[in-house]
Amino acid sequence: MFVYMRKGNFMNTGNTFKRLVKQLIKEDDKYDNELNAFVEYLEQNDLLDKCFDLSISDINRYFDSLVGVRIGAPSALNAHIAALSSLFQYLMMKENYNFRELHGYINMASFRTTYLEKIDTGSKKAIIPMDLLQKLLCKMDEYFNERDKKKSDDKYYHLMLARLYIELSLLIPLKPGVLLELKLGDIKTNQFRKVVYNFISIRLPKDVRDHIIETVNFAEHHYGVTYSDQDALFFFLYNAIDVRLTPSTITWELQKLYKALDMKELLETYKSGTRNVSLYTVESYKKTAIFEMLNNGVSIVYLKQLTGLDIGTLLADYDVEQIKANVDVKSFNINSSIVNTDYYSYL
Repeated sequence: MFVYMRKGNFMNTGNTFKRLVKQLIKEDDKYDNELNAFVEYLEQNDLLDKCFDLSISDINRYFDSLVGVRIGAPSALNAHIAALSSLFQYLMMKENYNFRELHGYINMASFRTTYLEKIDTGSKKAIIPMDLLQKLLCKMDEYFNERDKKKSDDKYYHLMLARLYIELSLLIPLKPGVLLELKLGDIKTNQFRKVVYNFISIRLPKDVRDHIIETVNFAEHHYGVTYSDQDALFFFLYNAIDVRLTPSTITWELQKLYKALDMKELLETYKSGTRNVSLYTVESYKKTAIFEMLNNGVSIVYLKQLTGLDIGTLLADYDVEQIKANVDVKSFNINSSIVNTDYYSYL
């Protein structure tokens, strides 16, 4: 695809492309996350220099990279397609670049069908079996309890970050990008026992509360940073080590943790097109938590409020009727009562 600028000069630089993307987001920020993800991918894969000459293969590889990381449901796929469609249309209409071929390609029904199938292949397998999850949580406890804290290093810090992501995702099952932006407020007071999100209060187990404080204290002590109650927790923790934070960053952190704990089962992959894709992704903890909440009889309406997912997506991803049939009502009610006591978060 040969591209001309409006004034006839050939342009092959990423700076202009990034400026135009920012300009589009400024005019309409509906797809800012998706557009920024596209720019990030181009940067990480050395494609910015050919951003005005991308091929269909480049687009396929980009969407392949999103499956199981940023795209775990049809709604997310639709958003990423719509984002690129709006960008290509913007570049054609306002800047006179030729993106007709790519614009037409991503709007073909067959393109969407291909990636819906890839999502379906992964999403049905994305829920972590309970015995495997329990094994992981036990191994995390053993590793961190046995570790000599006096010999703590950067590797240890990265494993702490992975542990924190897993624990918070299981308690507050948000999309990865949303969870990474979560603000917890003043975590160092004795009153820090819960997280409020979308007007829903989530009580923190004492160990998780302790892990949050321990990780923040580690960052402050080892990297000379100071936590503020206005900070997004994960951005603070990664800014401390000058690492740019994205859901892909968490994917790498989780893989490091699995290797350190010898959890080979969680490193399993499956074939998606020409790529080997992780069976259990950064989305898996959110999906597992939602599945278990539904299995315990939680209202799908309340889950919608908490997670931000629409009911259609929840119904599509989970067999709600079958889950309801498996609910042990007595156990659920007793455990719910215990969790909601005033002393639970202090145990």
